[in-house]
Amino acid sequence: MTEQSISVLSHFWAPLCAIGGHRPGGPNAQICVSVFGASIVPERPRLLVVLSKTNHTTGLVAASGTLSVTVLAESQAHLLEPLGLHSGRNGPKLGGIEHSLTAMGDPAFGGAGSIACEVLRSFDFGDSTAFLAAVREREEGALAPLSWQAAKSVVGEDFLRRWAEKSAREQAAAREAMAWRE
Repeated sequence: MTEQSISVLSHFWAPLCAIGGHRPGGPNAQICVSVFGASIVPERPRLLVVLSKTNHTTGLVAASGTLSVTVLAESQAHLLEPLGLHSGRNGPKLGGIEHSLTAMGDPAFGGAGSIACEVLRSFDFGDSTAFLAAVREREEGALAPLSWQAAKSVVGEDFLRRWAEKSAREQAAAREAMAWRE
């Protein structure tokens, strides 16, 4: 039996998360793998959430100053299609998707837990924006989080092909805009 090699960089990806934002016209959400703990003070938990500037949710979070983070559960792989491959720029994308709204108006999806945050600061990375966010509310979950490795084994080849196409477009745009030295 041959063991497949996994890049050491993949160990720094967070579990798959849905990041929610809102605007006067309603809530929106996207899939994100860049959510990291950013505090060692237990009574002041913070997260660092990195969102690509190509995603509609990034502008919503920047404008509202709030965001939600849902750690997706293994049973929520079906959310990767609507939240990961469709844009809220083309109309509401949460129709038919079970969700609740945080007190701040951002969507949460249950899962392995959800968090409502207030943005404290943002950092421009050229191709993306990092939001330092204070945790204001949280709902703990008991379900196992969904990792990208686990998701790839259940989403199907068609989804993986479309995800790769979308990722290639986003990476091309990111190469032009990202902070980097040669």
